[in-house]
Amino acid sequence: MKFKKELFFLFLMTIVSVFILAACGGNTEQTSSDEGESETENTETNEEAEETMEPVTLTLADFAPPMHPIQAKLFPEWADAINEATDGLVTIDLYPGGSLLASGDIYPGVVSGIADIGHDVSGYNAGRLPVLNAMYLGGIEYKNTAVSSYVARDLVEELDPEELHDTELMFIYGIAPGLIMSLDPVESLEDLKGMQIRASGTNVETLEALGASPVAMPVSETYEALSRGVVDGSLLPADTLESFKLAEVVNYVTHSSLIYNTVHYVVMNKDVWDSFPSHIQEAIREVNDEFFEKAVEMYTEEVERGLKYAVEEHGVEEIHLSEEETERWREALKPLIDNHIEYLNNEGLNGQEIMDKILELTEKYNKEFGD
Repeated sequence: MKFKKELFFLFLMTIVSVFILAACGGNTEQTSSDEGESETENTETNEEAEETMEPVTLTLADFAPPMHPIQAKLFPEWADAINEATDGLVTIDLYPGGSLLASGDIYPGVVSGIADIGHDVSGYNAGRLPVLNAMYLGGIEYKNTAVSSYVARDLVEELDPEELHDTELMFIYGIAPGLIMSLDPVESLEDLKGMQIRASGTNVETLEALGASPVAMPVSETYEALSRGVVDGSLLPADTLESFKLAEVVNYVTHSSLIYNTVHYVVMNKDVWDSFPSHIQEAIREVNDEFFEKAVEMYTEEVERGLKYAVEEHGVEEIHLSEEETERWREALKPLIDNHIEYLNNEGLNGQEIMDKILELTEKYNKEFGD
């Protein structure tokens, strides 16, 4: 009798175990099913968000005048390319010639949302953009625009400077070398001493080291200042001889690859950028990469064309420093690097790292793109 009871008990336990296992399996299948449905719903929601993004029209503030090549050609093509890449969802309206924001006000204006996008020269925000402006330092050789542009691009990518974190960088490029454009000839340090020369950013330090008297001034005011004799010359790249008509008001240009570099940025308001779905951001990034190359190509051509325009149409005379004089200028500029390292350190940055990286990149790209 006892054996039968034990047998019955074992049979009963087996039945119960089967039911428990079945129940657990059913719950697992149900959970998996629920998770699958949830993932499907999330995917559909994301796709729907991408598809239903509302079209936007953005403003681009620029200091360059309407007929400048960047306004007449590069930016209209860039805006069209972004519109096409985003299937018409992003349109960009251009505001050239300081009509929305003036030089120096553009970067903070983009941060605050006055403009959605801005293009300006970093030298007009020297205190706000110290890493970019370290590239302006005299005594560092930039043989051409390609060298300047690739150094700027790589410097930002490798150091990721905090100064640019309050905007989204679209692309960056540089223009080099510059010319001393003057009313009287400059063939030596003695000729330059005491001359009032228009400059911006750390180009001011360069001219001081060479004995000139720099005058901080936007390029947009340079024509009038030269025509009225307010300044004796200007330190700028050759494209401005035509694009800003400076060939009309100067008589000489002195060449040197040691005294000038400039960095231009195109940035977007951070909140605007963050409002875009990831696929829109990626589409814009691809266009930006393409137009970095186009900017390098365009400014290489513009620098050559500007110089030719000045010489052939306005009789501007070119001056090339002798090798001996070039070494004198190089020696005069040597202290600037150590001084600037100290300045960057005082700003809470790693000055040695920044300047070492700039020197490393200029050496690399001067070899790759230099004549």
